[in-house]
Amino acid sequence: MRQREIGAVIMVGGAGDSPQEQLVLAAQRASAIDLIGTLREQGVTRIVVAAPTTDWLPDDLDVIRDDDSRIGKFHFGQRLAALIEQYGLEPMLYFGGGSAPLIDRSVGGMIVGLLDRAGYGGGGAIPSHIVLTNNLHSSDWAAISRIDEALPVIREASRDNSLAWLLQESGEYDVRVLSGVRPATSMDLDTPSDLALIAHHPDVLPCLRSVVSSEQLRSVPVDAVIRAARREGSTIALIGRVSPLAWQAFNKATRCWTRVLAEERGMVASSRAERGQVRSMLLPWIQARGLAGFFDDLAGMADAAIFDSRVLFAAQGLHPAAPDRFASDLFWWRIIGDPWVRDFTQAAVEAPLPVILGGHSVVAGGLYALAEIIQRDSATPA
Repeated sequence: MRQREIGAVIMVGGAGDSPQEQLVLAAQRASAIDLIGTLREQGVTRIVVAAPTTDWLPDDLDVIRDDDSRIGKFHFGQRLAALIEQYGLEPMLYFGGGSAPLIDRSVGGMIVGLLDRAGYGGGGAIPSHIVLTNNLHSSDWAAISRIDEALPVIREASRDNSLAWLLQESGEYDVRVLSGVRPATSMDLDTPSDLALIAHHPDVLPCLRSVVSSEQLRSVPVDAVIRAARREGSTIALIGRVSPLAWQAFNKATRCWTRVLAEERGMVASSRAERGQVRSMLLPWIQARGLAGFFDDLAGMADAAIFDSRVLFAAQGLHPAAPDRFASDLFWWRIIGDPWVRDFTQAAVEAPLPVILGGHSVVAGGLYALAEIIQRDSATPA
């Protein structure tokens, strides 16, 4: 029996006015509503939703609404620490708005159960100071016991991606990554590509399902990539911050070969991107062959590609704003403002192989989700 009630904070950001940004925001909000239902099934009732505005929440939803509009300049760590202290949340669960679209009741129950055991004595294999997360180098959600010791570290975190890493580096916490339990639960909704991928997954809950059914996502060639992955003897190129375990799961679920260029994992959590220290082995290739030549060469080596384009952008010192990044993921190259990103996206559209462009998630949680999609389809009788 619990001695204290586990609390939760779900933080949902804002977005610009562009259609591509509003689409991602709608998915994050819908996923947050689905997540609230999952948490309630596990007995988590003190749930704080923090966002620029919470007027999108259903009126009859019993949560604590805390609008960012009442605070000054936003800082992730300071905002989260203040919410924890204000509402007395200990131990607690933190979720980004689109960080848990595939967490079901079994995984949710395990997270709550482990946190409960750690928070109230630990014992056995469960230490008293524990952090459970989806990704050490780029955390999207975290369950934290003994929150008082974590608060100084939380306050220093400029973004949630570095939260688990910083807590591990503090030396106070045993950080455990739970992606091995049900890998697809590491899927996060950061970009339109993530939405297009998850639209094919059978476990998407109703609120999110209504958003990812949008016609706007049809431009992302997920179907073509899945068909290539199902063909025995085909080759899929995985490029960017490829998770080794996700790559392994993808291999097990398919009969295809994979050609992998993995680089710059942890570039955000370690602040290498912020310091301008990101490098990519693709740049000399692109400089020598041009963008069209690069994609022609890639088509000679693979039947489809899943491409974390952010490494390539950062390696050139490019930090395109969300409208350009998301338009690139959707292949809406004509509306992209940055000339290089526009040319890169046009070359991907015209490439002689299907390419999924996106951020870190497409070669991490997205690969796990694709593996589940392919496995489920293979298990379904014709």
